[in-house]
Amino acid sequence: MSVDSVFRTRSLGVGAVGLPDQYADGKAAKVWQLYIGDTRSRTEEYKTWVVSLLKEHKVQKILDVACGTGVDSIMLVEEGFKMTSVDASDKMLKYALKERWERRKESVFDQWVIEEANWLTLTEDVQKPNDGFDAVICLGNSFAHLPDFKEIADSAEEMAPPESVTKHPSQD
Repeated sequence: MSVDSVFRTRSLGVGAVGLPDQYADGKAAKVWQLYIGDTRSRTEEYKTWVVSLLKEHKVQKILDVACGTGVDSIMLVEEGFKMTSVDASDKMLKYALKERWERRKESVFDQWVIEEANWLTLTEDVQKPNDGFDAVICLGNSFAHLPDFKEIADSAEEMAPPESVTKHPSQD
């Protein structure tokens, strides 16, 4: 059974407004899963670095922008962070939705918020907690797809209080 037949999102492959969905055919998500492989085999060094950075800044609530298939979000949910994960591609999000569904009996996964959202319009697309997110992250290769870094950085900063962690470079 394919992921497409189990999980439906609102757009069925149509990109969020203002940003074409270059992943609408689902091929990139499948290739990404093959490239990344088993999420549990991620390097311990990477996991240790990300988790220690977030804990050093006393982060609890995280907005993962352009989360793709949710690989980093899954790792952070497993570490006990309260995650909201968004991506403009519903085809990429289906992998994250599938993982959340399969692990829904684990309370941290049941509370994981996954939404379709455009990183150009985060403030309109994402329900911000009253006191904002403690960190807004964008890991992986998503920065290569940015149409306007400043506009996106400004949008991300609106989602978190000024003292939050919002400006860290992509791992690439």
